[in-house]
Amino acid sequence: MLQYFWMVNNLVFIYKLTGAGWAECHLEMNSRKYSFTAGYLTNALGDLLQALLNINPFYTEDVYVDSGSELFWDAEPSRTDWHFRYLGDGKMQLKVTSYEEDNGDENPKIELNNECYYDNFLGEVIGEAEKILREYGIVGYKNMWIEHDFPLSTFLQLKFYLEHRSEFPITKNTISHSEIIKSDIEMELNYLNRK
Repeated sequence: MLQYFWMVNNLVFIYKLTGAGWAECHLEMNSRKYSFTAGYLTNALGDLLQALLNINPFYTEDVYVDSGSELFWDAEPSRTDWHFRYLGDGKMQLKVTSYEEDNGDENPKIELNNECYYDNFLGEVIGEAEKILREYGIVGYKNMWIEHDFPLSTFLQLKFYLEHRSEFPITKNTISHSEIIKSDIEMELNYLNRK
C-alpha cells in the first residue's frame, strides 16, 4: 500500500466506515481536531474525491477556478457542507460548515476555514480511500455503503496524479465523427494491485 507522509499544517485525515451506510471522518489541521459523520443518502467518499478532482490543476474546468467545488454529507438529521477552492501555488482553501436539524439552513456553524497544500490533503484522502478499498473490496464496499459504488475511476485519476503529477493516461480517437475515449484495463488493474 502507498504511504503518504505529509504532515504540513499537522494535517491528518481519517475516514472509516462505521456500519452499513455510515462513515466517520476525523480531520486534524493546525493542531485542531474535527469530526464529521456521513450517511448513505449521500455519496460521501465519491463526492469528496470528485470535489478534489474538480479543483485539480490538471483536470480543473474554468467553472471551478473561481467558485471552487462543493459537496455535502447528510447524516440524518445533521448535514456537513464541504467547499474546496484551488488558490494556486499548490494551495487550496477548505471550508466546512455544519447544520443541525433544529437550526436548519438558517444557522450554519463554520467548523473550519483553512488553507493547506492541495497535494498534502489529497494524499491523506487517497491513502484512506485505498485502505477502504483494500479492506472491503469493490463489491464489499457497495454492500457496506448501500446506495453507491466505490468511486474507482476518480480514485485512479487522483492516485495517478499524486504519483506522476499528470493526467491519467487515456487515448482519444475519432471514428465516423465520434470521439472515442479509452483507457487500458490491464494497466488499470495492475495499477490497482501495486502496493
